[in-house]
Amino acid sequence: MSAIDLIRHPNNRLDVVAGLIDGILNALALAAGRLVHTGGEGATLSLAMRVSVAAGATTIFVFFVAHYAQLRLELVRHERELNFTAHGKLAATRLGRSVFFESLFKAFLAAGFSLVGALFPLILCTLLPSPPWLGLAITIVALGGLGALLAKTFYGSPWLWSVGLFIGGIVLTFVGMKLDLVG
Repeated sequence: MSAIDLIRHPNNRLDVVAGLIDGILNALALAAGRLVHTGGEGATLSLAMRVSVAAGATTIFVFFVAHYAQLRLELVRHERELNFTAHGKLAATRLGRSVFFESLFKAFLAAGFSLVGALFPLILCTLLPSPPWLGLAITIVALGGLGALLAKTFYGSPWLWSVGLFIGGIVLTFVGMKLDLVG
């Protein structure tokens, strides 16, 4: 299976999309204050890497716990369907190890896309020879475009999804400006 097929596979869609959106929103929330407030040095490669690593690290933890809990719950449900008297028997088999490694794989996939999603706006801000807020504006518009593309995959309203993600990006940018976490 090629990398493109892996990304496009329906079973991985949640991890890819959520990772990208989570990374972009993390970058907007964490770095917006530093990029918009006057007197700051704006985006740097160091800032981009630190925020991206933070976004990826939190994503890998959250997604591993979520996937593992969900898959273990499925094992418990199957134990009930099979009328097992003791719980945890399936988790102790090869199925349990498979659930662990599948959760780990999906967590790394989401974290990779979160890292890329966070890196994109910050690298954009370092490369654009214009006001730092322009990179944020382009990122918010790109987030809206991602919403439209996402809606097309499941026949949703591209307009509603685009506007929803666009507004979410604006809100988190303002939150980031007010909190000024890395400023």
